[in-house]
Amino acid sequence: MRKKILKAPCLLLSLFASLNLCSGKFGTPITDDVSKLSLLKQNIPSDYEIPVSYIPKEVAGTCWVVLNIYPLEQSLRKLANMFGTISSNKENVVVFIAMLKSLRFTFDHEELETAMQLFQCHYQEGSLTSGLYFDYIKDVLHAASKGTSGFSCKPPPCLNSQQKPGGQREGRKYSWSNRYPLLLALIPFTACVVIIVWLVSNYSEWISYFMKREN
Repeated sequence: MRKKILKAPCLLLSLFASLNLCSGKFGTPITDDVSKLSLLKQNIPSDYEIPVSYIPKEVAGTCWVVLNIYPLEQSLRKLANMFGTISSNKENVVVFIAMLKSLRFTFDHEELETAMQLFQCHYQEGSLTSGLYFDYIKDVLHAASKGTSGFSCKPPPCLNSQQKPGGQREGRKYSWSNRYPLLLALIPFTACVVIIVWLVSNYSEWISYFMKREN
């Protein structure tokens, strides 16, 4: 009876998401549907760039898969919205959204959220051409199928603006750009002050000049 109860959720997930989640401890959402990546490559122009948020492997370490699942899922959702309702491309993209979502559900939600917060400063915003983008999806799913992903990793120190190449130069440029409007406002004010001081200092001379003319 217990085995039947445990098999029921797996059967439902396999029906709705076309995924086989009943193998292994966490399950592997890798199926023959991965071949649809080739169709997407063919249907989407090779020079089309798709935005995605990600953490490089050298930064994420063993947490590379778990840290990139949700951002990749969100990127695919935005891509799916680019196609029409009856588009085959949209149907294929939705399949991979379901794969990543099912994979994400195999991990503890709180642990995943905590890990993403710890690595938050290391996420990078970028765009990949369609070929590289779908290769990236394949790499994530392939790494997930190995079952080596986990949360046993620590984030490296966050890089601040002073540590980035050109950071000091950018900081000076930003500082001068902030001061520029203030300098523009000070020019007429300073000119007015100079004129007033000059008038006051020459007030007696002006009075004597006008008195002489009247006489």
